[in-house]
Amino acid sequence: MAYAFSVSYLNEYPAEKTNGSRFSCDKTLRNAQFDSKLEALAVPVSDEEQVIFDLLNEQNFTLQLDFVNTATSCQVLLIYEVTELSTTILPISSCSNQNGTLYATLSLPLHEITLRVVLSDIQLIGGFRVGISGPSKQNGTSTLKQLGFLRSFYSQSKETFAQVATLKVALTKAVNQTEPLANGDSEFEGLWYPTFTYSLDEMFITNQYYVTSANRSSTTLTIDISETSYYIKNTQSPIAKQAEIMFRTLLFTFLCLEICATIFVICKLLLEPIWHRLLARCVGQSENKIDPGHEMTFHNNSHH
Repeated sequence: MAYAFSVSYLNEYPAEKTNGSRFSCDKTLRNAQFDSKLEALAVPVSDEEQVIFDLLNEQNFTLQLDFVNTATSCQVLLIYEVTELSTTILPISSCSNQNGTLYATLSLPLHEITLRVVLSDIQLIGGFRVGISGPSKQNGTSTLKQLGFLRSFYSQSKETFAQVATLKVALTKAVNQTEPLANGDSEFEGLWYPTFTYSLDEMFITNQYYVTSANRSSTTLTIDISETSYYIKNTQSPIAKQAEIMFRTLLFTFLCLEICATIFVICKLLLEPIWHRLLARCVGQSENKIDPGHEMTFHNNSHH
């Protein structure tokens, strides 16, 4: 049983590759422990970790932008890259208008970028969606996870999108490290985690207020995409490594052998002599005991 438990417990790692422990009533029991912390990007990482950071930095981003419940068309959509020195028009990868929704995609030249989305006409817009996608990639023991998130913005009071709005998207690197059971390299996984900053009160206004206050010939949405100065480091390590389990199993085996040997020695040197002495005493008493019937027969034979 001890050997079966050791093998079963050893195979409960890593946690995401197990189907539930069969040797315990608690099906969530795993040979894994987790640690999560924030690390500053300014601190240099090891050569082993640098691979996953390079994959994250080189991942190509595609922006998805949808305007919902609107009659606006692709012909009036322009997207600019805004810097401190210039404003440049970016080419739109695809654009379509289906069932009152304008769908547009754009390949981002940079991870950190400020975009100005301009719809050069006045049309009511019920809401919009913003998402970023990116392909997966693998390099040795480092795996870049596929990126794909989409966030919807709308007013539950059925208000309309304002003529000027700002959305900030902060991207944070998330690095998952899985340490090996035995000797070997750790496995790394990388993914971007988005955080949105916005104000629905500024983004959406009532239809009546929009009609009376509309003083522009266009609708402008500014999207500021940046990266945080820190990253999330998640580490998964085994509670008991292979060498430790083998060592403890051998110790348990030696302990069982020592217990058996001790019991044998106690029986051989202590209990067996006591048993033989008690047995000899009982047998000796039975041989020295005189049978009265036998004694009477002996006397009768003497008188004759």
